[in-house]
Amino acid sequence: MQNLKFDHIIHYIKHIDEFQYPGEILKVVPGGLHNRYATHNKLAYTDLAYIEIIGVSDEEKLKKVIKTNEGRVSFVAKIVQDNFKQGFKAFALRTDNIEKLKTELEAKGVDTVGPLQMGRENKRGEQTSWQLLYLNQPNSDLKPPFFIQWSKSEEEREESLKSKFQPEFEIKAIEVHTTNKNQVVNQWRDWFDMEVKSSDEDVTILSLPNEKIEFRIRKARKNGYDIVIQDKETDAPYNITTRGAEYHFVP
Repeated sequence: MQNLKFDHIIHYIKHIDEFQYPGEILKVVPGGLHNRYATHNKLAYTDLAYIEIIGVSDEEKLKKVIKTNEGRVSFVAKIVQDNFKQGFKAFALRTDNIEKLKTELEAKGVDTVGPLQMGRENKRGEQTSWQLLYLNQPNSDLKPPFFIQWSKSEEEREESLKSKFQPEFEIKAIEVHTTNKNQVVNQWRDWFDMEVKSSDEDVTILSLPNEKIEFRIRKARKNGYDIVIQDKETDAPYNITTRGAEYHFVP
């Protein structure tokens, strides 16, 4: 399996232009427009791993987008499927060879859609581009990860983005709540070569090879995601609930 790393998690909110985290605990920076999906975003970087705050500029256009072959498996489909309910919707894993990743997944019997050329434009007219690959699971209750390959190398991106990093924070884990824990564990382990770090009846902790971020698969009554972030400047855990999403901070 290609060298996969956690890239970002998507938090859909309404009225994005006015959004700031409570107490501005995490700083957000402007992103840009995704004309293809009628969405726009803000970004909260810890390092190259980040949280994407996404808003919808045209709900009717988005409803049409998800009727296409690409749109029905995209991360924006989850926004519509949830009737525009705020919260975490999906997350992306980063690769440096998306074509080879597609070949490897399909060799395992996993149907995919893409790679798709994507981009956004900021208010200064500057373009950022990438490719996306989706798993063809449009009816999955828990939106599976999707994959991204940036047009620039990690070194180039780090150099251009490091002024936006918040090194006092580090994403430690994605909490995965699912009504079908065993299926998710088996699929992610087999499809993405994730390793089992620990497991019991209620939670299985997975990780990617050579990656610190954990994926904590929890048995739950409903499907969804939370995030765990280390705050290096605190000595006690705390939680923030905002716009339908749970952020867990740990020392």
